[in-house]
Amino acid sequence: MKNWRNIEWIFEKDGALRDIYIQNTTISDWEKVVDLLNSEYKLTFGVYEENLTDKIDFEFVKIMLADETGQLETKSATIDLNGIVVKCYFFLENQIEFDINPTEIKTELEFNTITYFMKSISSKLEKQITLCGENQPKFPLIKIDTKNGIEKILTKKDAENLWKESDQNVSGLTKLKSKIIMKYFPKIFEKKILESANSEYKSTPKEKNVW
Repeated sequence: MKNWRNIEWIFEKDGALRDIYIQNTTISDWEKVVDLLNSEYKLTFGVYEENLTDKIDFEFVKIMLADETGQLETKSATIDLNGIVVKCYFFLENQIEFDINPTEIKTELEFNTITYFMKSISSKLEKQITLCGENQPKFPLIKIDTKNGIEKILTKKDAENLWKESDQNVSGLTKLKSKIIMKYFPKIFEKKILESANSEYKSTPKEKNVW
């Protein structure tokens, strides 16, 4: 029996999104996910509101995933889970990625909606799916693998212990330093953001996860 009080910390408002990852994927996995989303979920696909469709065009997805020029129009999917907005991006063939706004997960009911969504994808692919902090694929907060009967949700204490063990915790000093740089030296902060944006976006293999 899940205790919402042990779970809600994952969705505390902190200005960041929560990412959902399926790692070590193939184009076949992408096709299965697109089929599932198109058949089971209410969604829109595209860029501009006047050109949105209610199905994901898998042929265009394949072109996006294979594109190396960076000049192709990139489309995303927006999935409506009973009012919870889930975005799906088509960045990498070997990593499927969604994101949600944690402020939309206010109760156990909404949490169950998200985990049901995750389970449906894990079951379809027979692969592990994780929910993580934004851009933190190595550190799952929720791990589901229906094929192997795994459904693990970290408590705050679990996460703190793992952070200490993995040395991934960002110290208060580092956070404070970032805030100071952003406030008083915006040009430096802007440069850091640009450097990050210009770096190559790579997938994270499941084997590199902390747990």
